[in-house]
Order: sequence, then structure tokens, then C-alpha cells
Amino acid sequence: MQKNYKRMGHKEFLQHTDKICKHLGKYIQDNGIKIDYVCPVLRSGAVPAVYISNKLNIVKFFPMQVKHITYKNGDNEIKMIFNPSNSIEINKKEPVFLIVEAMQSTGTSVEICINEIKNRYKDAKILYVCLTKEYGSKDFKNKLEYEYTAFYYNGNNEFSKEKCEELNIQYFYPLFPWEDLQIELEHPDDLEENIFF
Repeated sequence: MQKNYKRMGHKEFLQHTDKICKHLGKYIQDNGIKIDYVCPVLRSGAVPAVYISNKLNIVKFFPMQVKHITYKNGDNEIKMIFNPSNSIEINKKEPVFLIVEAMQSTGTSVEICINEIKNRYKDAKILYVCLTKEYGSKDFKNKLEYEYTAFYYNGNNEFSKEKCEELNIQYFYPLFPWEDLQIELEHPDDLEENIFF
């Protein structure tokens, strides 16, 4: 399937992050929650995480990197390649984590992060926001205190433009301001030699 991308301008990106901050800000205020750590899912979750953390005055970061890897032998997997758990000491009984992702397709990367936090800190409270999700992909309401998405996109559904309009979802794959179209089309970042060296 040929992916059709649409470049997201910086102004639109800010509108989506502001929408997330407004919704999340109301939730944490109404529920008296203090977020202890922002957990960007690296790489693309890093950019919105910085904006959100500054807007909501959340200081500490707990970045996790989960990556789809294509090996030289043809195998593929999605695995965690950076986990800060061993280098950060958390003594709070119920720490509150905010996972931030830019684009969720299947939800596997986010689920790996949720499970790692829950395995390490069994009483942790986890909130999750992302700029966009593929329509129909996983939600994690049974594992999270809070989940919010700014907008949905078509992705692998392959709906027509008319169907997307009817569902109020974006027809195109979003291409964020910090992304390069050629890299997205060729995916050299997935290759084993670009990850393990």
C-alpha cells in the first residue's frame, strides 16, 4: 500500500498540543493529580513531550525508546532499546507518569512502555496522550488513569476520503514538522545497522 503523507505545519502542531494541554490540564486539576515524570516515547514523542511539559510545568523526564527493527536476516521486531529504570531511583509509592507519543499506529510501542512501568512500579498511575492515533487502534483504558488523543488518522484502514470525512478522521498520514518525507518513505531508521553499532 502506498502511504499518502500530508505535511503538518508548526501552527497546526501547536494547535494539537494546546488541545492536549487544555484537556489534560483540566483533568489533573479536577482530580488533584501531580505528574511526577513525563515519559516521551522516543523519538517522535520527544517533541510534543517538551512542549507539554513546559506548558504544564512538569520538570522530570523518564524517556523510553521503543523501536521497530528490521534485521539483516529479514526478521522484524518491536523492542525497547532504551530504558531509564536502572538509572533513576524512584521512592514514591504511587509515582505518576505521563506517557507522550506523537503518532500511534498499532499501539505496541506504548503498550511496551506501559507494561515496563507497571512491572517496575506496581502502584504507579499512568496517563497517556498522543497527537494522533490510527483510527481503530488499541486503547489502554483498562491499564491507565487517563488517555487522550488530539485527532485520528486513516492509516492502514484505507478508507476513502469520503469515509474519513464521515468519521471525522484525517485521510492522510501526518508528516510532522520535524520529519523528513524521504526518510519516512524509505525507513532507513528501522535498519539493524542504524540501531546497533
